[in-house]
Amino acid sequence: MLVERIMTSPVFTLTPVNTIEDAMDMMSRYSFRHIPIVNEDDNLTGIISDRDIKLTLPSVLSDEDPEFNLKVPISRIMRKRVTYCHPLDFVEEIAMDFYHYSIGAMPVVSNNRIVGIVTQKDMLNTFLELTGITEPGSIIEVNVEDRTGVIYDIGRVFKELNIRIISVSVYRNRDMKGYKTVVLRIQAMNPVKAIEKLEENGFTVVDPMHSNR
Repeated sequence: MLVERIMTSPVFTLTPVNTIEDAMDMMSRYSFRHIPIVNEDDNLTGIISDRDIKLTLPSVLSDEDPEFNLKVPISRIMRKRVTYCHPLDFVEEIAMDFYHYSIGAMPVVSNNRIVGIVTQKDMLNTFLELTGITEPGSIIEVNVEDRTGVIYDIGRVFKELNIRIISVSVYRNRDMKGYKTVVLRIQAMNPVKAIEKLEENGFTVVDPMHSNR
């Protein structure tokens, strides 16, 4: 899945000369947590988050620096080193950046101009969509040997039953070397017939009542 499919566009931005108060007002008005900062050519120059502002507030309220207040430019507190991506990057790849670097939001840049933004909420919504959890149905987990053609063999079972597979996810089986766990979401409220057919074809269906996970 490409980033352009899940990003929010157009994106609201501010410039380095806007104030901290401007950023707070925009976040409050639109329920944002991150705002990209751009120059007059829409080139990305930084980003500011609600966390950055919260960390700033104690300084604003103190008497140590009376000139530091909500009217100072956000260039004073914005983060200038920004991790960004391209609209044609794969969501699966940028997910690793979100995970490793604890990123809350990632601006999307094309031809040196910001064209969108991807947030943690966007990533979560994408995960839910990929798992098919938003559609009614049932979940079946199957432990399978890690071999070529195993997904095709599982698909044939459901074709015979005329049951649609909504989504397929494959995970490494930590308990059985050389095996994977295939998680199927199917368009059937009662999965008993599908489970019986899978077992008839030699597949091992995971019983959640006896799973040690």
